[in-house]
Amino acid sequence: MGKYSVKGSPVFDALIDRHMERIADQVWTSSYSKHWKALVLLGGYGRGEGTPLIEKDGTERPFNDYDLIVVTDRVDPLIKGALKHLEKTLTAELGLPVDLYPYLEKKLPRCEFSLLNYEMKNGHKIIRGDKNILSKMPDYPHDQIPFSEGTRLLMNRGKLLLEMKYRLSSSAPLTVEERRRFIKFIFKANLAFGDCILLMRNEYDISYCVKKEEIEAVEFENLNNAREIAQAYRQAIEFKERGNFQPLETANIHIWFDETSRRFHDVFFWYEQRRLNWKFRNAKKYARSFPYLGKEGSRLKNTVHNLRTFGFGAFPHLLTHPRIRLYAAVILLMTDGADPADLRWILHSPIGTSDGLYKEFCKLQKKFS
Repeated sequence: MGKYSVKGSPVFDALIDRHMERIADQVWTSSYSKHWKALVLLGGYGRGEGTPLIEKDGTERPFNDYDLIVVTDRVDPLIKGALKHLEKTLTAELGLPVDLYPYLEKKLPRCEFSLLNYEMKNGHKIIRGDKNILSKMPDYPHDQIPFSEGTRLLMNRGKLLLEMKYRLSSSAPLTVEERRRFIKFIFKANLAFGDCILLMRNEYDISYCVKKEEIEAVEFENLNNAREIAQAYRQAIEFKERGNFQPLETANIHIWFDETSRRFHDVFFWYEQRRLNWKFRNAKKYARSFPYLGKEGSRLKNTVHNLRTFGFGAFPHLLTHPRIRLYAAVILLMTDGADPADLRWILHSPIGTSDGLYKEFCKLQKKFS
């Protein structure tokens, strides 16, 4: 196992080391560097499970985005603007997306219990700055991750599948770049399905090396196509460990999408029935259960979110986090023949077309993902 990946070479590690050094140098020499406390690498590379993309000549290069947290003593529009400028500069220079997200140091002890924060606390690399800064975060109990985090994960992966669904409905052939991106989306969705199964069984771990073993022993309990889902999970982990597109060049992306879409429905209903202890027969029944699809956020913050997003039209659901609307909307959008009236009500939108409602969903998802 390498520094940044499971199966990458020392040459691959050395390349990412150079990228991290360049990112850190740029961040630390910026005009607001006196505010920086630490630069933290998250995601697969932070856990040591990033994906080395295998080129046709056998060389390896980074495949995943670089997701980094800049812990700072101040966050304001000037700080955010400076980091956005650095993102663009570094993305252009390094040839893959670099995301720099400001995180206020004084808020670390009060970080919410989310999958993102759980994985940030337990799977990261400090690239520069205070090596112990994330010890200020709460110690999140391994077996108490909120089940709503699984629904949130499924909603976000559903958004990727929706992007595929609307693009594949066009007769225009996919570009090579689109095809690769959609294969990546399918693998991400299949990873989410397995993660949610493990989460529901209190077997979740930040390491995919551990999870690919755990999925073998987990009890699925009435999940349709359970073994197929587990197999797809293992295949997605194998691709994550070594990203080789060459064996996938002849795969029928339409059939592959249809299979993944079916798994999405199977896992979504299986998971939500257990999370909420309700028996939803179809997408319409589930969506019409809004706003009773869970409780997230504080009443005050939810009220602010709703007023800023929907105005006074958010009544009578002012206290419900807008993300709950996304849970109801994603399964409707992923279901053929869904009633647009249901989507208009869920998304609080006057738009009548499916394409327009999908775009409304995407705007909300970007804000509340």
